[in-house]
Parts: sequence; structure tokens; C-alpha cells
Amino acid sequence: MELHWQPDPARARLERAALSRFLGTQLQELFGWEPLELEQELGGDLVHPVTTSIAYAKKNGVSLSLPRQAMVRAIGESRSRAEKGVTGGSFAVDLLPLDETVMAATLDRHVDMARRMGDVETISFHRPEEIEPDDALREARRLVGDYWPAMLAEMSVTLSCLTFFTAGRAIGFADIYTHGLIALRAIELTAPLAKLAEEIVHESSHVRLNSLLASTPCLLDDGGKVYETPLREDPRPAAGLLHQLFVLARLCEWHDRLGERAIPERVTEAREDLIAAHAAVCAELPLTEAGRALVSTIEPRRVPESS
Repeated sequence: MELHWQPDPARARLERAALSRFLGTQLQELFGWEPLELEQELGGDLVHPVTTSIAYAKKNGVSLSLPRQAMVRAIGESRSRAEKGVTGGSFAVDLLPLDETVMAATLDRHVDMARRMGDVETISFHRPEEIEPDDALREARRLVGDYWPAMLAEMSVTLSCLTFFTAGRAIGFADIYTHGLIALRAIELTAPLAKLAEEIVHESSHVRLNSLLASTPCLLDDGGKVYETPLREDPRPAAGLLHQLFVLARLCEWHDRLGERAIPERVTEAREDLIAAHAAVCAELPLTEAGRALVSTIEPRRVPESS
């Protein structure tokens, strides 16, 4: 199945299945749990921020474990809340913040990133009843469904949780250590609808690329080199630059689809950033054959002078 930056629900399902098998292997090595039995207990696959946080904690040298039944119960309850979201016309996501032990590795990475930008404030996550996100999310879902049905279909495969937070300069994020979770600033709920929908498209695109990279290596080992990127002041590793390119391609497509509903300054900024990211990736990144195939599908173009 061809690699492409466009949403691809069918390929996303294959990537999810591959990630589920990987998680099953990791959990078996860590705890001796039989993957097939665990899959049955969890309703078909193991992909959830709780399981990825446990499986990837070992890579960070962190000891993170939950009793098996507690883990199964937590994931089952999370998926049940996500299903209620769909019933209510919203995204298929659980809005309840994850346990702090599950979020630890992701938060450590994100807080470290924020500190390098001069932000030392604590991130506070909000329960749904504190911020009443339902109306805004229903409208954002309707907007994505109206203008980009394939993106909404892909989200239904890749997303499990959506958490809102308040912090200093911290911005939205997604992370492989809590794969399936996206976190957005609570202030986005009061932003223009197109902006909220854009942020969801943005972060869910990071989730999709993380899933793709987990099963399809797109980068060769470069010894930990870092690169200048258009979206960040601090240099980023190769994967960070590739993520920027992938997400910017999707944001530009989103703006094109919105047409007059798009926010003009964001259209122009995204187009210029895409051009810069594409040039940097093509000139500098050590891409595998699959990586080159993926990048070759992205064709940046400038905003017409009349727009």
C-alpha cells in the first residue's frame, strides 16, 4: 500500500495492527502476559495510551506497571467514554485526563522542551466538567467531516484520547509514549472554530506519522544529529523535522479545503513553512527508500499573490 501524506484510514488500520503486535510482544517480555489473551480482554487490539506508556517506559529506563486487571479496566472504561463521545456527535475520544503515572514520560519530554523555550510553568490538565468542551468539539468534528471526510475517518482509527490543559507557553502535543493521545490548550475551545479544528488535525497528524514510523522506517541512523527547522527555535532531531513536513502538508491541504473559512494569516504562514521544511528535508535528512517515497508525495507551493 503506497505511502502518502494524505489521510489513509485503511493503511492506518494496518499500522495499528502492527503496533498492537509490537505492544503484545513488549508486554509479554515485561510481564509474561499472553498477547492473544490480552487482545481478547481488550476487545481486539492493544493500542491505547495506557499500554504504550507501559511498553515504552522500559526504553526510558523507567519502571511503570499496572496490575493486569487494573490496566484492562482502565482501558475498557476509557474506550467506553470515547464511544459515548461518538454517540453525542463528537470525536471518538476519551476526554478524561490520564493518570499522572501514565503521562510521566510524555510530560517529562514536553516540559523539557518547554523549558528550552523559557517556560517553567506547570501543566494543569482539565476534567471535562471543568471546561465543558462538548459543544465546541461537536462543531469541530462537523467541520472536519464536512471538509475532509478522509481525515475524520483516519482519526477514528488513530485517536483514543483528547486532553485539554493550561500552561505557560506550552502548546499542543502528541507523543509516541502515550500513543493515541493528543493534548490541546484549553484556550483553543474559545478560539475560532476553524482554529480548533486545525489544532486537532495538526496533533492527530503527529499520531498518524508516529504510527507509520513505528512500522515503516523512514530515517537512517544519523548519530543523533539535530537540524534547524521552520517551526522551532531549538534544533530538532531528524524525526522532528520529518514530522513538521508531514503535518505542514496536511495543514496546507486543510486550509485549501476550507477556502474562505480558513484564517488567511495561517494559510500564508503554513505555506511558507512547508516550503522551508520540504527544502530542509530534501537537502539534509538521511531518508530510507520508504522515507524518500513519502517525501516525494509532498509538493509545496506558494500562496497565490492575489490571496
